[in-house]
Amino acid sequence: MKYGPGMPLADGGFWHDVLVLPAGLMKLPYRLLVLEDEPNILSGVVEMLRGVDFQVTGASSYDTAKRLLGMSSYDLFITDVRLRGFNGLHLVRQCITDHPDMSIIIMTGYDESLMEIEAGRYGATFIRKPVTPAVLLDTVARCLEKVRRQRRWMRKRVIGGFRVTANGRPAAVMDVSYGGLRLEIPDAENLPSSFDVEVAGIGLHLAVDTVWSKPSRDGAAVECGAAKPFRR
Repeated sequence: MKYGPGMPLADGGFWHDVLVLPAGLMKLPYRLLVLEDEPNILSGVVEMLRGVDFQVTGASSYDTAKRLLGMSSYDLFITDVRLRGFNGLHLVRQCITDHPDMSIIIMTGYDESLMEIEAGRYGATFIRKPVTPAVLLDTVARCLEKVRRQRRWMRKRVIGGFRVTANGRPAAVMDVSYGGLRLEIPDAENLPSSFDVEVAGIGLHLAVDTVWSKPSRDGAAVECGAAKPFRR
């Protein structure tokens, strides 16, 4: 079998359709939902968070946020409390049941000491408006560190494997996705936490982190998951 950039995938596509992408697509960005009924505050928060490579959806009403939460999953939900006739805590309570792995930040501009206690009851992080960009970004980063993430990307198997050089050794890419690669590396021991993957012929060079590793079924190689490092 010929190995090269035209290698077919199991779904009928081709290797280069998935691999030759901007470097940023090799990582899976955190998904954030922001609920804020003040348009200027909402646009400012969304723009700031997108500026550090988060995938951010803004909702300007309680009903919109409720619909979005029912349609998709998010790593972090940031919500105001007083929302023109609605209470953001009602959505927070629902999220605890429906999305237990999602982190939550509660914001308010009102001086209500009981609100911070209430946020603690739900395991949410409380911040008071106005908040500086540095404080908000630091709070978001700390909340996301606690998130237990699941793979949401579709993986595509490469028929026969695709030959690359991984950590200076000949290797095969067994499947690919927008989140990373599954590699099979013969005679690999003590795989480092990060290494380089090179694809000859198309001049592609990737710096990746080891996500997981295990011996292959026949014990002659190591299988590992590799993804582009996430940097805030």
